[in-house]
Amino acid sequence: MAKAKYLIVDSREKSKAIKGILAHFDRVGIPWEVHKLRAGDYMDYNHPELIIDRKQNIAELAKNCTTEHERFRRELDRVKAVGAHLVILVEQNRYKDRDEWVPVAKISDLIRWSSPHTVVRGERVYRILVSWTAKYPLTVVFCDKRSTGKIIEQILYNGRFLPSEED
Repeated sequence: MAKAKYLIVDSREKSKAIKGILAHFDRVGIPWEVHKLRAGDYMDYNHPELIIDRKQNIAELAKNCTTEHERFRRELDRVKAVGAHLVILVEQNRYKDRDEWVPVAKISDLIRWSSPHTVVRGERVYRILVSWTAKYPLTVVFCDKRSTGKIIEQILYNGRFLPSEED
């Protein structure tokens, strides 16, 4: 049976940054409204047990893991307390390492990453994410920015990218 669709978008999302995402929802007929969410950025009203937290890039993810570690861990605690699962959706699926583009499909692909603006290293981000995924109901997904709306739809309504019971 198909899930009924009624998407909630967090009110703190910047409208310019999510214009393409909302256009995708409109194009495929997914109704949506803007409301403040206690955690994450996207959730289906009829299925609040699955929450998506969008990150613009690996640098934002790294910031959440390091300088905003305590704040983000509290968000993970809130998600766990209500029995939900959080998907961190990172709108970057490759990075440049010297002259080579490195694809990112899983958190271990971050080990060689380094921020051009800070001293944060990918190995540290990787270790934190491994710890968090062991302690919390958390999945990290990487995508190309142009496909974010479609990936959100696939996660919320098709269960794609989520760990199976055998994992």
